[in-house]
Amino acid sequence: MAKQAKAIYDFDAEAGTGEISIRSGELLTVTRRDVGEGWWEGTRPNGETGLFPEAYVEELQEEVGGPPAMAPPPLPQDYNPPPATAAPLNSFGTSNPVEDWNSDPWSGVAGGMAPPQPTTDWGAGADDDWDSDFDDESASQVGGGVPSYSASADTGGKLALPEAALQRGSTGDLSGNREKKASTTGKASFNRFSVFVKSGSESYLLGRAVHLQIPDMDALTIVDSGDGRYSWANATQPFSCVVASPKKEAKFKGLKSFIAYQLTPSFNNIQVSRRYKHFDWLYEQLQKKYSFVPIPPLPDKQIQGRYEEEFIEHRMNQLQSFVDRMCRHPVLAQSEVWNHFLACTDEKRWKSGKRKSEKDPLVGGAYYSAVTVPGGVLEQDVVEREVQVFTNFTGQFDAAVKNLAKMSADQTTKCQNHYKREFQMIGKSFTQLGQAMEGDGGNYNPGLNNAVISTGECYEEIGRLYEEQPRLDWEHLADMMHDYKGLLAGWPQVLHIHSGAQGKRREVDGESTAVALGVRQRADTVSYSLLAEVNTFHEQRVKDIKSSHQVFLQEQIKFYQKITEKLQETLRMYDQC
Repeated sequence: MAKQAKAIYDFDAEAGTGEISIRSGELLTVTRRDVGEGWWEGTRPNGETGLFPEAYVEELQEEVGGPPAMAPPPLPQDYNPPPATAAPLNSFGTSNPVEDWNSDPWSGVAGGMAPPQPTTDWGAGADDDWDSDFDDESASQVGGGVPSYSASADTGGKLALPEAALQRGSTGDLSGNREKKASTTGKASFNRFSVFVKSGSESYLLGRAVHLQIPDMDALTIVDSGDGRYSWANATQPFSCVVASPKKEAKFKGLKSFIAYQLTPSFNNIQVSRRYKHFDWLYEQLQKKYSFVPIPPLPDKQIQGRYEEEFIEHRMNQLQSFVDRMCRHPVLAQSEVWNHFLACTDEKRWKSGKRKSEKDPLVGGAYYSAVTVPGGVLEQDVVEREVQVFTNFTGQFDAAVKNLAKMSADQTTKCQNHYKREFQMIGKSFTQLGQAMEGDGGNYNPGLNNAVISTGECYEEIGRLYEEQPRLDWEHLADMMHDYKGLLAGWPQVLHIHSGAQGKRREVDGESTAVALGVRQRADTVSYSLLAEVNTFHEQRVKDIKSSHQVFLQEQIKFYQKITEKLQETLRMYDQC
């Protein structure tokens, strides 16, 4: 049984590529769907067989009978027929009963269909209770089907765009392999793996996004803040939230244990209890909804040592940083799912709120329709220059952030291990000398003996200070770098979506049709959103780097002042000998 598909767009094949040209409305017989990179293989009504983009056709539901996907392979010249007792050959020249007419030779599964995969619905069934029993340390932090990005050592610390963006046929004509531009009839990209397509941003650019009713809470406005900068307008009153009182709790008669944190938002001062898995669920919803905003990262997952006091305190501090960033961000702070997370105390309302968030249609590219932008047309050369400057900046900043994060971790390890041991060894050497001097019977200078022993004790105390110090300076600096590593990891997706929008805009340059005008207006909305978020990022970055380094240096000064005071106190003992 072969599947049929109906062409919904015209496609012109390129010579020598194995492609076939298709015309809108034409019925095609699909022979292969696992070609990859958004391509299918099929046969036209005239018998022509070849490749065509999946995004240009619509698969029909009904199956029709037909010949196998490919003709049987030719028999070798020296082929001898099997004896009469052998099993009859099937359509593919083999006696394997699995490879029968019901099989798709390309799928490797009898019947041509893969077994159905279980679906996950956090908002229904047994997993929808107030404290559903899934492992909060094993669930994935990245949700919404959006790929994650990172800067590898191979790129010199620069943030890399998805590889799909560089492949043939990707939006924005990045590859340069296809010179023909799509017409303004709204021709879609055939790279279904592109974030630009998967996020729904392409549908928005082409005007195919469903016209949704925009709730007041989701409406966003961008304003001109002067000096060529644009900002998100704050729609809500500023507020804060305190994360405190971590407590170990249990369920199923102690078989399942977890840490619950108490959150108290300033807008109502009502305390709610949240586990790490609740934060993880929130993060997933935010990533799915806001494709144009890098979401602040959560603390890293950890399996061992989850209930150690020091780890719990550190995680609480990192969750506090996440909460602070959410409260300060002009877009995220007004998010309905965020406010539900902070304010809901009723189990029934919590469940219904979760389901509502998970079925929210205003996500990804569709959310651009909720953005109101300043009047006028953006100068494209200005936009391109700003984007290029920011792209270069994020690459350099990401490498520097990772380097400082590594340095902070190294210094923490050295202070708590190497430096501590070194100063303790120094102290023991002085102590040993003083104790040896006491062997003179105390007849010569007992005050000197005590001063030398005190010198040893002073250095051992300095070793203990080194062990405790990272919690006051290096760890805080490392946590700040952790936040920015996570934020910077979200920018390639945002930049890639903008690149796709600019590519669609270039396809309609010079055209004056209503479709072209709509594409340009929506592309401007994507650009405005990017510029507003870039401005938000820089403004917060300046505050964060300033405050974190001030705290770090203040703590370093206090630390060395303590060491100096102890050394001076020991020195005065020698004046009394």
